[in-house]
Amino acid sequence: MRLVLLLVHAVTVQIISYAMRPAISYGLLEIGGGGGWIGVATAAFAVPPLILAVPAGRLADRLGERVPLVMGGLSFLAACLLALFAGGAIWGLVLATALLGLGVLFSVVGEQTWVMRDAGRGRLDNVFGLYTFATSSGQMLGPLLLMQPGRQDSPELAPVMIACLCVAAACFGLSFAVRPTLERGGSPAPAERMLPEAWRLLRRRGVPQALIASSLTLTSLDILLVYLPLLAQERMLAPAVLAVLLTVRGLATMGSRLLLGLLTSRLGRRRVLIWATAGAALAMIACAAPVPVWALLLACAVYGFAAGAVQPLTMSWMTLVTPREIRGVGASMRLVGNRAGQTAIPLAVAGLSVVSGAAAVFIATGASLFIAAGLSRAAPEDDAEDG
Repeated sequence: MRLVLLLVHAVTVQIISYAMRPAISYGLLEIGGGGGWIGVATAAFAVPPLILAVPAGRLADRLGERVPLVMGGLSFLAACLLALFAGGAIWGLVLATALLGLGVLFSVVGEQTWVMRDAGRGRLDNVFGLYTFATSSGQMLGPLLLMQPGRQDSPELAPVMIACLCVAAACFGLSFAVRPTLERGGSPAPAERMLPEAWRLLRRRGVPQALIASSLTLTSLDILLVYLPLLAQERMLAPAVLAVLLTVRGLATMGSRLLLGLLTSRLGRRRVLIWATAGAALAMIACAAPVPVWALLLACAVYGFAAGAVQPLTMSWMTLVTPREIRGVGASMRLVGNRAGQTAIPLAVAGLSVVSGAAAVFIATGASLFIAAGLSRAAPEDDAEDG
């Protein structure tokens, strides 16, 4: 029952994020923000979590997972209200995106710390596959909120925000129902050792590669989510088509996570990581090509299936190289790496989008995924924990 509540919570978090972020991209385009401001908003999503990720992990280690989950729910409510009442101004949408990033940070730290502590040895890939299946369910459902009858240019922001506000209220309520695992997690390291523990973890074998590979993969998903509206506008595709593209990606991700245990048992974790990351790279580059809608749908499906396998495997990878007593720090370090990529890469590609359009952004992101594929050779092959 505890796991079910956590999985439902994970679904609500992703519904909010995957509805709000493309809606905000459309909102910025509607008020003349352009591709450059989309890049700024994407970085705004990542900057506050980049600063607070390690303290959030320590919070989960010291007080249990419920506290960050509740803080995440409050941040979601604030983001929805700000976007609803100040969505006509660029600053309002950028600040709402930052609050959304805080909500995702606290929620994901709480969720992943819970899963990292509760997953038994030998079941890591299956448990993380189940958890990320729940998150991909929310990622599939969120874009459906963008489908508004009669809107051919861009979805109206207010109805999306009202729907997200209702989901955020449910997420906030669920946060109180999730029972923390602190009593089973052992004694966390003292607070004054937070940075030394993070530094010690960073020096462990395989950790830097895991952090970079995870960051590049998650950032590519960010790029797909926030720049696909720009690509759709450039190709004169209706918001309903965009919603279908994102939904297909989410469904493909769900499929890969259902098959994750089978794939890793047959092929091995390392091989699945390498080939799936390379497949995601090719699919991102294919999105940049001037192809018909059916081919774009296929590219989104391939990307969703491939990247969907990579994300839980990087979680397993990070878990295996992190001592149990500092796994809250481990989850937060993974988020630090993710947010570093989500800050730097969107700002770098924002200039590309202004000069060359959305296609150049997708090509550059695909190239970065080939780097992640190479780094995945350092992933552990079995579930023997390192330390």
